[in-house]
Amino acid sequence: MSGVEDDFPVSTVSDRAVLLSVAGKLRGSRARQLGERLAALADEGYARVVLDLRTLTSLDSLGTFALEEGLDRGIRIHLVVRPAFAFDEFFASRSLGRRGLRVHRSLDEALARVRQIMDSTVLV
Repeated sequence: MSGVEDDFPVSTVSDRAVLLSVAGKLRGSRARQLGERLAALADEGYARVVLDLRTLTSLDSLGTFALEEGLDRGIRIHLVVRPAFAFDEFFASRSLGRRGLRVHRSLDEALARVRQIMDSTVLV
């Protein structure tokens, strides 16, 4: 997996999918670091990322741009957020769902969905 040094733990979900966990605040340089990590995963051939944000406390516009960077590189992102998590207006205005981002309220649900997709995908 990625050689980018950071504090976002990554584990394998399937051949071309990973689980990446983000805790605390996703702002500023940390948000840029996430964008770099997503770009590196795309370069390594990963198609899906389950992004566990259940312990995220805040997400600013740079955090949103980091997600967009991953989507722009062709990764489909499955966000997992705690049930009470509310996205700000800027995030909502970006229409990321149309670009391959899905939001799940359960890690088990997200992992099951990604595994189902990856198992049913014929990889050429």
